[in-house]
Amino acid sequence: MLNLIATLVNFLTFMPAIKIRTAFLYFFIAVSVQSCNYSSKETQNLQNQPNAVPKTDDPTQIADNPATYLKALETDSLNTAIRLKLAGYYYSNQDFEKSLYQNHTVLHIDKENLAAIFNLGNIYYDTQQFAQAIKYYEQFLSRDKNNCNVRCDLATCYLSTNNPNKAMSLLRENIKIDASHPQSHYNLSVVLSQTGKTAEADQEMKIYKSLQSGMPR
Repeated sequence: MLNLIATLVNFLTFMPAIKIRTAFLYFFIAVSVQSCNYSSKETQNLQNQPNAVPKTDDPTQIADNPATYLKALETDSLNTAIRLKLAGYYYSNQDFEKSLYQNHTVLHIDKENLAAIFNLGNIYYDTQQFAQAIKYYEQFLSRDKNNCNVRCDLATCYLSTNNPNKAMSLLRENIKIDASHPQSHYNLSVVLSQTGKTAEADQEMKIYKSLQSGMPR
């Protein structure tokens, strides 16, 4: 499902079964067609600093030289910013096991670390471990209740675990929060269609298309 390019964009085609994740990692710079969730933080490219670890706590940056960061952790093993950068590097190279390890370690150090919680939800989504993704997305939403993008992907997880009613409820909640959130309308149309509610599905798809075209509903 993934086609990751760390220095460019992550270009994903949204499929009718809404399996493509729309939430993007805090440590990964990404843009997606018909996606609904970008990082709530602005991302920046990490400047090449081969001989020094950057003096920053910004977890949106990706390690450009993992060996340097690993070396730094030998003397500063509790540095969560470095671990998040490493997690981003491993994720961009599709080494999900190592990325999971770094994110889980961050949570062991700081159980309230929102970036790690967010990242874990996304990785489990990408590897189709939807029950695990649900766990971390719900933790994230307990701290950021108005994040429509994460809730959109949480709904997809529930649909993928045969709970369309929960998915429908989450998407309707999104629309109450932000009626102009296009992907919620699109995904709701898919769920309604799969549950035989074709008239409602058609209406949601019309709303989605009008939002995408910028036309009034």
